[in-house]
Amino acid sequence: MGTFYPISPLVSITNTSFSAQAGVMDEMWACRVVRGKKILAEKTMPELDLENFVGVIYGHIRVEGLSRHAVATCAGRLMQFSRTYQQSGVAPNYEVPDLFRDDGDAYITEGGSTTTESDAGGVAETPADLPYLPIGHLPSIAPQVGKDAWRYISESHGVMISEIAAYSATLPKGHLEAMFEKVADDLVRMWIDNEDPMMLPTKFGEMIFSCSSDSQMPKTGTLNISIETQGCAFLKAAREVDPDGTKLPRGFPCAFHEIIARKVEQVTGLTIGVNTSSTGCIVTMSFDQ
Repeated sequence: MGTFYPISPLVSITNTSFSAQAGVMDEMWACRVVRGKKILAEKTMPELDLENFVGVIYGHIRVEGLSRHAVATCAGRLMQFSRTYQQSGVAPNYEVPDLFRDDGDAYITEGGSTTTESDAGGVAETPADLPYLPIGHLPSIAPQVGKDAWRYISESHGVMISEIAAYSATLPKGHLEAMFEKVADDLVRMWIDNEDPMMLPTKFGEMIFSCSSDSQMPKTGTLNISIETQGCAFLKAAREVDPDGTKLPRGFPCAFHEIIARKVEQVTGLTIGVNTSSTGCIVTMSFDQ
């Protein structure tokens, strides 16, 4: 069997620990199926077709009640990256470090790093397999100290996110989403503390609170908490970067926080709402009642 050359990032299958990746192998289109960091399969396909991706994925995932819609959505994203590669012949470096095969053999990346199933300890660290650490109560969000310092940090972050989003929007379809998904995955993983599940929602809440020097928490209880950010420094920075509103893709920079919110929900079991406006946002964290 030839070497699998990835032409897409790993695309998660919603509500599962599985993901898939488009590629080229033996001069044919191919699909890789992964669980956590374990490669379950790398199969060639006779032609570039949505149903071929769906078939490979379904053929190597044994999950009762697996949603065909979720698989089709994943396959659709793989098709987008494949078409981009087909048109340009060039793909960014989508190699994923430390993947290992189903038989325990190491998969060596271009950087030379390897891992085996025993090395990984059975703990998957990829975006597709974030741990589930449900929390028993809502986080305690402390008001920020030194608001001027926080304002400068928030403004700098707002500029960076806005500039990256504006640049990514000029790249082929799919690059912007993949970039921000990767950053969000890494950030959430950094905040996860297996010994203190409250760390993740607390860090997320503090990040939202720090978006504005005028943030407030008008509603806090045992089942819900809300954070209001009027005069958002992120939005102010975005307007400085894109005063005519022609460079930034729809929803950014706030869309980045919405991506992170989805991942915090996935890990903690909280329900998180992000309601954006032209001046700021209201973020709610609650338990389903």
